[in-house]
Amino acid sequence: MLEAIKNKWEILEPIRKISKEEFEICPFDVSENLKPDSVLFFINDKNQKGILLKDDNLQTKLPKHGCSRLEIIRQNISIEGIENKFIKVTCLDESLNYAFSILLSRIIQLLIDGSSPSSATIDSVNELRKLLSRSRGPLPKEEEIIGLTGELIFLFSLVEKKQSLWKGWNGPFKASKDYTLSNIDVEFKASLQAGEPSITVNNLNQLEPVLGRSLYLFHSTLVKNPNGDISVPRLIKKIIEKIDDKDDFNNTLFAAGYSSEHEDLWDAFRFSVIEKSSYKVTNDFPRINQDSFINSSIPESITKIRYDIELNKLNKFKIENKSLIDLIYQSE
Repeated sequence: MLEAIKNKWEILEPIRKISKEEFEICPFDVSENLKPDSVLFFINDKNQKGILLKDDNLQTKLPKHGCSRLEIIRQNISIEGIENKFIKVTCLDESLNYAFSILLSRIIQLLIDGSSPSSATIDSVNELRKLLSRSRGPLPKEEEIIGLTGELIFLFSLVEKKQSLWKGWNGPFKASKDYTLSNIDVEFKASLQAGEPSITVNNLNQLEPVLGRSLYLFHSTLVKNPNGDISVPRLIKKIIEKIDDKDDFNNTLFAAGYSSEHEDLWDAFRFSVIEKSSYKVTNDFPRINQDSFINSSIPESITKIRYDIELNKLNKFKIENKSLIDLIYQSE
């Protein structure tokens, strides 16, 4: 979908440069489930990109998105002498063009799935607002970049085995486990090489297996290297080359806080991999959980538990990385 959206902009952009019309419009007709001319892309005379959704239902209120860089209104627009009622969604800030394309892809997919124009707009804008509210700048903290790098290292190993295996990745959506497929869960950890290797556990449930499921831990030890061949954008490109559902993957990346518009900034964080290691989290795996407290009762005064585990003391739980990949492959 994102590629189709990009193609529409590439059609409109050269026309816009020489046009004096208020709108330059191009129909989006990539699916037989969309009625002809029900979805129109446009670039206005201020060079702002947008979408027109034909909608005769004037009763449904449009979302209050709370973003000064996005305009959503109902407007009657005459095209080739025929006036129609549209929902008009306009991106007012060029720096948000990538996020805007994500929004459009979601709106269009909901329309294809049968949603009304107003419902598709409301649901998509609400999703985008939640994602943008988590972002305070073009890049997250360094520890989050390192964490995403570790996740992508594992995902690349998966898609080398089978291209669809990345779909178990749900960490960006704040799921209880970073990766879930069939009866297997995996927690991802990554850290820079510094002294004794260790991981930080952020809550009591992170290393707690779910009943009837197997839990594994995958850890990447990285070292900063300006000439290294590992970075978030480089791993993304390698993964995208191997998978079919590129749009779904890009949407998940966006949820993780990644934007290709800032690819050069992300690529400045380069690493080399020192070690990749996998562990099976069994009942005797060292961790703090509810059973660690008297009567399995956590004192009310404790609101957050965060602790470190030294990896060099986990050798009895270590398994081959290939064995973990094979287990996931066989479980699908």
